Amino acid sequence: MLKSNEGMIEDFILKKGEGHRKILDVGCGDGELLIEMAKKNKTAEFWCTDLYVEDARNNIKREGYSSRIKCIDAKAEDIPLESHSFDFIYSIRSLHEFSNPVKALKEINRLLSPDGETTIIDWKRGAETGVKERYYGKEELTEFMERAGYNIHNIKIKEVGKFNIVSYPEKK
Repeated sequence: MLKSNEGMIEDFILKKGEGHRKILDVGCGDGELLIEMAKKNKTAEFWCTDLYVEDARNNIKREGYSSRIKCIDAKAEDIPLESHSFDFIYSIRSLHEFSNPVKALKEINRLLSPDGETTIIDWKRGAETGVKERYYGKEELTEFMERAGYNIHNIKIKEVGKFNIVSYPEKK
């Protein structure tokens, strides 16, 4: 049986999280993916942020990971954490929800350590999701990243099914 695009995306993020020391999920939703990552990566420190972080906090507590996963109730555009402190930051299916995507990407860039990496995954323009929302194309994402201070020569944007995957820096 073939995995759905969503299942492949989650597997991709779980793989990317392996071996990192300090991980941040921006727009964590219910926190389930971060819990799965904590199960696989026993030594990392995990953080998550969302405007409605209570669902994540409850799930994390229920699964017994409260001591390893810290939750912050914050907008992606203003995360009250120390600059350059995360070696892996990801955001899945959230960029279109941020009130100011460029400011959110700038904030992620601020939090990223010099040797860190970030992955942003969101529905691509034209994706049928059953919800009337605005999704972005590759050109807009490139412009957002550039305006947020990323080196555009180190960005890779790949379409996978109905998603855009933005990787920074691009790993060869």
